[in-house]
Formats: sequence, C-alpha cells, structure tokens
Amino acid sequence: MTGQIVRHAGQIEAVRVRFAAVHQASAVVVGDETVYGRLCRWIIHPVLEKHARQDELVSYVEENLRLIVAGLYDLYGVRPPRPDPVREAAVPSLVAPVEDSARAAMELIGPLHDVLDELTGLPDVVAAHAMTWYNIAAEQQDMADELEDFLDHDVPEWSGAGEHLRLMGHNIDAIRGLSSVSAAFGEITESVGVLVAQTRRLVRELVISLAVAPTDATLWRLACRIAVYGVALNATLTHLEDRLEG
Repeated sequence: MTGQIVRHAGQIEAVRVRFAAVHQASAVVVGDETVYGRLCRWIIHPVLEKHARQDELVSYVEENLRLIVAGLYDLYGVRPPRPDPVREAAVPSLVAPVEDSARAAMELIGPLHDVLDELTGLPDVVAAHAMTWYNIAAEQQDMADELEDFLDHDVPEWSGAGEHLRLMGHNIDAIRGLSSVSAAFGEITESVGVLVAQTRRLVRELVISLAVAPTDATLWRLACRIAVYGVALNATLTHLEDRLEG
C-alpha cells in the first residue's frame, strides 16, 4: 500500500511540475502591452488586471499540490525527491509562435511601417498570444483530467482516504475553473487582435487617402468608415466585458 501511495504522490508531483510551462507562457502574453498599439492598448487593460488574479490562483493551486505531495511522503516516512530544475526546464513550452502574415507593399516602407506598429500594434503577435492562452487552457484541462484519473485508479483502495479525495477534488475543480478562464482570455485576446488588425487597415487607408489631394467624397467615405468602426468597437468591447465577467 505504501508503494502505491508513494507512486500516487509522484504522479501528482509530475502534474505540478507542468505548472512551470503555464507560468512561463502566461508571462509571455502579458509581458509587452505595446503589441496592441497606442490606439488599442487601453482595450486590454481590464484583461491584464484580471490576469493578475488568475496568476495568483495558478500559484495557489500549484502550492496546494506541492503541500499534498509533501504530506503524502511525510505520512509514510518517505523522503521526497529533491526538486529537479532540469526536469522543470524540459517541460514543453505552451507559447505559440508568431506567424507573419502578408503585408501590403506600402507597409514595407520603413517609416510608415514603424508608425503603423506604434499606433496600431502587431496583429500577428496578438494572434500568437491568443493561441498561447488556448494552449494554456488545454494544458490545464489535461492536468485536471489526469489528476482525476489518478484518484479513480489509486485512491479507492486506501483506507481513510476521504480527506485526500476532498482536498484533491477542490484542486481539480479549481484547475478546471482556471482552464475556463484561460479559454476566455484566449477568446478575448483573439477578438482584440481583430480590432488591432482593423485599426491597422483603417489607419493605412487614411494615410493612402491623405497622401494624394483628398476630395470631399474621400473624406466622407472615411468619416462613414470611422463611424461604423466606432459602433462595431463599442459592441465588441461590451461582448468582451460580458464574456470575461461571465
């Protein structure tokens, strides 16, 4: 029985180690607000504030698992294995690569390219951040499923394992909740990425239109596009806020 419990503790520890990849990926997607550009950066601020709370919960659950593992080893007088930084470093990354999309010829002009990046952000990077959030959500869901399987296969044969089942059940529910929130962050970031791309196109069209002598018709068309864009932006932001709160 002792061997089975020690093996069970090792399985939980193997899952806990995978939180290293979650922390690393999470830090990447919130590490640089400039990817949203000056015109759209304000949109992501509520998400970043809620991310801080999400990160605290991730650390809390990770610490809970560490204490549970230590408690199981201590209960049966087994010396726990020493922390293995190499093992943690070997955990596969959840960070999605940035895939460059085709750019309009005018964006290849250095000064204009720099202005667009500064004002309207980097939609390719934002898209990668969204995919990273989805990767985090999938990893957290897998972690919860694995922990649940470990409980189903190992714990029923123990005597007096009710407290362990209760504690682990709370942690599994918490990880599933974290997965749902991470998926919501992915959806929100993806939507913001669309807004960033739309803003970039609008600014580019404005620059092209003003590069030649603008006519009243040109200015009217731009005014209409800006108005439509503003309505769509307001509707999208309302949806994003509801999605994050729900």
